Amino acid sequence: MDAAGAEPLVRTAELRITRIRRPPGLSIEGVVDVHTHRHLRTALEVIASTDGDVQLELSGLEFLDLGGLRMLIAFAGTRDGGHHVELTGLAPHLRNVIALVGWDDTPGLRLGAHRVK
Repeated sequence: MDAAGAEPLVRTAELRITRIRRPPGLSIEGVVDVHTHRHLRTALEVIASTDGDVQLELSGLEFLDLGGLRMLIAFAGTRDGGHHVELTGLAPHLRNVIALVGWDDTPGLRLGAHRVK
């Protein structure tokens, strides 16, 4: 992941989102909840026009609520032309939630490497 020296798109007490260049996407760290949804939405809009696949690196997430998870799944569903959003560093319990509700079959979504404790 190439985010070295990158200026965060979002930096609050709860959430830090940094654009990564290789592979293109975002590194999301901290807490995504009702208070930070707007920041996540704005960051996703920044990379929405990226050509090709996009990676969302989530190993730094401390908490992701259902609304934030829905936002990530919906973002993946907007990718066209066979391009994907790959969620990497996802905590095992979040992978389980995604599979339980059937979102793992969402067109445009790819579940990458999981978080290692």
